[in-house]
Amino acid sequence: MPYCRTEFKLVKPEQVENVLSTFTRECFVGGQVAYRLDDVTFSIDAGENDIRAIYDEENAVMKFFCRYQRDMNFYDKKLMAFATKHGIDTKPCTASSEY
Repeated sequence: MPYCRTEFKLVKPEQVENVLSTFTRECFVGGQVAYRLDDVTFSIDAGENDIRAIYDEENAVMKFFCRYQRDMNFYDKKLMAFATKHGIDTKPCTASSEY
């Protein structure tokens, strides 16, 4: 799964689920809540399974990865619009190209 080019930076651990759930509700039809899949990954797209979030607590950033390379621009636009609307700082993703 390729990483999106957008990261949300300086997100505190206690804010992660709230930020991601807000993103889910605002950006996906039928989206209600983001939910944790394991220690660091979250389902955020109302069950579509096309994009997931991963929280890097050490660096306080949220990274996002897509199922398909062709969807990266679409999701990067959603991520940037959401970040702008909510005053979330972003930075270019520095992760390796695949999760």
